[in-house]
Amino acid sequence: MFSTLLRRLGSLPGLALLLLVLGAAHPALAGHLLGGEMTYKYLNAGGPATAPLRYEITVVVYNNCGHSAIRLSAPVAIYDQATGARIPLTNTNYAGASTNGGIMDIPQTSISACLSPPIPLGCTITGVSQPYQLQYFTGIVNLPNTTQGFYAVWTDGTRNVDISNLASPSSQDMSLYSTLSAPSLPNSSPIFSDIAVAVVCGNDTTYLLNNAVDPDGDRLTYSFGQPYGFTGGLPTSFFPPPPGVPYVNPQYTSTTPFGTGGNYAAVNATTGIAKYFATVVGRKYVVAVDVNEFRTINNRQVLIGTTRRDLQLVVANCPSTTPPTLPTTTTTNPTLRNYTIEAGSTLSIPLSSTQADGHPLTMTMTSVLLDGAGGYNATLGGNPGTLTQGNPAGTVKLTTPTNPSGPSTITSTFVYTAGCNEARTTPYDVSLSIKDDGCAGKLVADLLRITVTKPAGPNAVAGDLTICGLNTTHSYTASGGTAPQISWRVVGGTIVGSRTANPVQVTWPTAGTFTLVARGLTQYGCLTDSVTRTVTVAPAASLTVTGNQTICQGSSTTLTVSGGGPYTVTGGATPVTGPGPFILSPTTTTTYTITGVATGTACGATTQVTVTVNPLPTANAGAAVAICSGATGQLGTTAVAGNTYRWSPATGLSSTTIANPTVTLTNTTGAAITQTYTLTTTTAAGCTGTATVVVTVSPQPVANAGSAVAICSGVTGQLGAAAVPGLTYSWSPATGLSSTTVANPTVTLTNTTGAATTQTYTLTTTNTGGCSATATVMVTVSPQPVANAGAAVAI
Repeated sequence: MFSTLLRRLGSLPGLALLLLVLGAAHPALAGHLLGGEMTYKYLNAGGPATAPLRYEITVVVYNNCGHSAIRLSAPVAIYDQATGARIPLTNTNYAGASTNGGIMDIPQTSISACLSPPIPLGCTITGVSQPYQLQYFTGIVNLPNTTQGFYAVWTDGTRNVDISNLASPSSQDMSLYSTLSAPSLPNSSPIFSDIAVAVVCGNDTTYLLNNAVDPDGDRLTYSFGQPYGFTGGLPTSFFPPPPGVPYVNPQYTSTTPFGTGGNYAAVNATTGIAKYFATVVGRKYVVAVDVNEFRTINNRQVLIGTTRRDLQLVVANCPSTTPPTLPTTTTTNPTLRNYTIEAGSTLSIPLSSTQADGHPLTMTMTSVLLDGAGGYNATLGGNPGTLTQGNPAGTVKLTTPTNPSGPSTITSTFVYTAGCNEARTTPYDVSLSIKDDGCAGKLVADLLRITVTKPAGPNAVAGDLTICGLNTTHSYTASGGTAPQISWRVVGGTIVGSRTANPVQVTWPTAGTFTLVARGLTQYGCLTDSVTRTVTVAPAASLTVTGNQTICQGSSTTLTVSGGGPYTVTGGATPVTGPGPFILSPTTTTTYTITGVATGTACGATTQVTVTVNPLPTANAGAAVAICSGATGQLGTTAVAGNTYRWSPATGLSSTTIANPTVTLTNTTGAAITQTYTLTTTTAAGCTGTATVVVTVSPQPVANAGSAVAICSGVTGQLGAAAVPGLTYSWSPATGLSSTTVANPTVTLTNTTGAATTQTYTLTTTNTGGCSATATVMVTVSPQPVANAGAAVAI
């Protein structure tokens, strides 16, 4: 792990101070172990039948250079998580295990040369040294099926004799373990990004980066722990944690590995950045950093494993050198350390660092995103990164030379285009360091965290999932989620129109069970998680419906169905079920759905029948009519186009088939009589309405003016006859009459002429029905004669 420095927080020697002078005398060493870590990968279930689960286990060991105790193999024992018992391995599990005490004895995969940093010409550096050789052991073990998982444990001895915080360090083992998850929870442990040997500057604040990369994208937290160490080799049973190595006195703990009295140690639980302050130069301390791996299971964060790094820190004198700045900041606009982008989009981060003394600089970026060409689409200065064995995080290094005339500056741009499938809840860590390659140059570092999000896809689909009938088109609507669009995929059907329409139209041409998939489509063209529905399509049986499908209001129809009963008829006020026939009485035009039961491979057939309800016509026979015997009256009203008419009875009617005939009736009785007529009106649709009208026929009265009358001038005569009850009378003219309104007035006329004169009177007689009759009578008036006896005669 590279020594690092947070921006503007302090200084720390670079690699030139990690190892210092190789020519300096080594302290006495009773052990060779400087640190180590243990990781694993779950590969697959493709092993032998009795041991199908394949795990790859890697042990990394940091050794004192050239020490005679450096092992060529790493002993690893496997334990059952459920019982803690050690599993005796055979050659089926791991080659050679049967003859090696039932454990894995993993041969060395690689070992580095003795690593030391370059020292610039003319630069003199003094102090402690800690050169090392980095050793890898990687092996694959086949294990039986399990629901609980396993533990893998490694232990070796011993540690350096001059470690300050551990009791009897030269007799203490260094022990590590890994929790191998069951295949129901496939997992690979996190991998540390950098190496684990470092120098802490005495009486100065030092920052070290312990960041790890998790291949599964699980959430990681960081903490200190007490170093582990078994005594007596690998145990016969094991439950974590292993026994802790005792500290030399109470001032040393897992959180105060340098002791108290002005010393300080802390690790950021989120980033893994550790902060150290040690006061005694020349001492060595063992620190353990645990990476806890959390995964969301059933909406709960569950700890699924812990990966430990055991490391040895050396406290040295650090020359006074101005560290590089990182990153370039201003008081008003600091470079952000946390970024959030959407999958499919591109993030570009300009980076720049300056060293005030003009020293040469190296910019190093390490991240799982920099995994080389063909992996993640990320580059630093156009370089996609280079991977090293066993580490999923790649690295890019850029350099700038010395600037003798002023400050030196190194600049580049980190560019990352997030792939559509790269969204996750945990951020991608990008470790950035700037190394001053000058004399006593320092290294500063920062951690960029990039969270890639993706809109949520739909979680529900509404539409017909059971289809009766082939080649029918159905509508489906996806809902839920936050994606701006929906993309549809259909197996067994045909999308009608656009596959990004919502709702989408789908035609199902054949019978069977098919799939409908809706996925969100982001603004960058990425498909989100999906929701899938199964659609069952079956051919429908054929239904035949007979019966009158057009009725008049107020009537019923009887429908008979054939083709796979019994049936259910819906659409009316309440569903009707049975074999039929079905008597339906809708009050308005109604569409009924008739569904039969499923038969064999065909689903229940469905058909629809619309029963049209025509309105009844209004029959208008007109107002009641009163006529006199022999007179004519008017029935009905004006005809309505399209309607036909029928009157009954036909007696006295001018026509029985028109809307408004006339009626003529006679009454020979002495009192009024009535006749009722019924009108039936029929529309073009055959609907009828009826109405009646009453015709009252009054008899004609008899007018009796009496016999002709002859009177002498000035004499009274009698007209008319005796009055008849119920009749009224009217005489004209009134000349000479005693009354014009009685049945038998008297008449008195004078005649002054010499001859008889006549006067004709008209009598109008009216009954209670308004019927009237007239009669006339002539009155002859003779003048009075003149009696002339002559002159007086005297005789």
